[in-house]
Amino acid sequence: MTLINLQPLFDFLGQFTGGPENALVIVLAAIKIGLILGHVLGIIPLIIWLERKLIGFIQDRPGPNRVGPFGILQGIVDGVKLLMKEDFIPSGADRSLYLLAPALVLIPAFLGMCIIPWGPVIEGQTLYDLYLFLGLQGMWTSQSELALAVTNPNVGILYVFAITSVAVYGITLAGWSSENKWSLLGGIRASAQMISYEISLSLSIIGVLLVAGSLNLYDIIANQDGGLLPIFHWNIWAQPVAFLIFLVAIFAETNRLPFDLAEGEAELTGGFHTEYSSMKFALFFLAEYANMITAAAVCSTLFLGGYLLIPQEVAVNIIDGILGAIASSQAGLPYSRSLAEILAMLGAPLGLALKIGGFMVLFIVIRGIWPRMRYDQVMSLGWKVLLIAAIANLVVTALGMGILTWIGVSQAGPGASPEAIQASVDSVTKNGKIVIGIVTLAILVIVDRWHYVSRKKRLTSKYRNYGLVPATKVTATAG
Repeated sequence: MTLINLQPLFDFLGQFTGGPENALVIVLAAIKIGLILGHVLGIIPLIIWLERKLIGFIQDRPGPNRVGPFGILQGIVDGVKLLMKEDFIPSGADRSLYLLAPALVLIPAFLGMCIIPWGPVIEGQTLYDLYLFLGLQGMWTSQSELALAVTNPNVGILYVFAITSVAVYGITLAGWSSENKWSLLGGIRASAQMISYEISLSLSIIGVLLVAGSLNLYDIIANQDGGLLPIFHWNIWAQPVAFLIFLVAIFAETNRLPFDLAEGEAELTGGFHTEYSSMKFALFFLAEYANMITAAAVCSTLFLGGYLLIPQEVAVNIIDGILGAIASSQAGLPYSRSLAEILAMLGAPLGLALKIGGFMVLFIVIRGIWPRMRYDQVMSLGWKVLLIAAIANLVVTALGMGILTWIGVSQAGPGASPEAIQASVDSVTKNGKIVIGIVTLAILVIVDRWHYVSRKKRLTSKYRNYGLVPATKVTATAG
């Protein structure tokens, strides 16, 4: 059943791109990029509105309530206001670096989104049916596939962290090029904070890579799939300590409270963007929220199953039932189950969007309830707590995966084929990885309790020497 014939269009475009197949690849990439940019740019004003509303609720005030219904257009009006503000460059600034810094912060955030799997890879009969609906069945081959990501390299996770770490250079250059001491201090803080937390962030994901056995983001998601309830196979259960470390680190990497020391309004008047105005300031503002979305998408992909929410077959049955009821009520309406399969795959990004929304709410709530940390506390947390915990988690995970692999090889038995050995190892590691999570979490709780009790004893002894704590317990008596 062909709904629309796009073959003539791609035949025409193929004259300029070396063939209709190349034209199809280019058009699909452009559509994916446009959808990502359009949705992100469209959702950021809503996120700003939600943040102001939630912060207002936490602080017992109404929040924006003037522009549009419930103040929902306030973010758009603020953008127009920034666009109309005077744009200036400080007289002593390094003009080229001053202008480059906002773009250097914003662009990596959007580039990081291009590697995120927003949905499954469509291939085989399902892809043929999709091509058939579009009149492109002549371009389908058995090797054809359509990934719901702009690109899908085998080292996807390395690309994400390589490209997003470039943003700190923009912040540092913004502080240095502004010829302002407060901006310079903000840039220095940002670079030191990035170094402190980037190491823990990187070490935390190595445990996930050990469990998944791949650097490819689609493989990491596939490792978290299984059964009627994929939630129980998510990496958050196999790597709870890594998830906590990663969560704290992305707050620091995105300069959100309680780690917004690079801005620190009470200390640095505005930090690295003190000397920026108009749309250059708006780009910094936009980059912060784009980085939050990217960080939430990466965290959801690594630890919460990515776009996986309900089993594919369940989603297909639900959509099939709805479309079947519509088709039966409208006599003569063409319908096939393959359409339900296509819609289920194309609707998979909703699962990832829900998880990203949950993280955005968490970002906002933490800002409303958590005070800003002192700079020495931020450094101490990064080097003395998170780094040690990340190394310990990595060691325990590596030992656990080694033991599970040995068990899998033993179960395969001597003389087994490499395929049988790999299947046995995959089965054991997938079912036993939750044990690694329990062990690492138990070690973290034990060490935390030991540290808390020992610190309490040291402080009590110290204060007793100064007479601040009575040496013996005084019991009040009646009379």
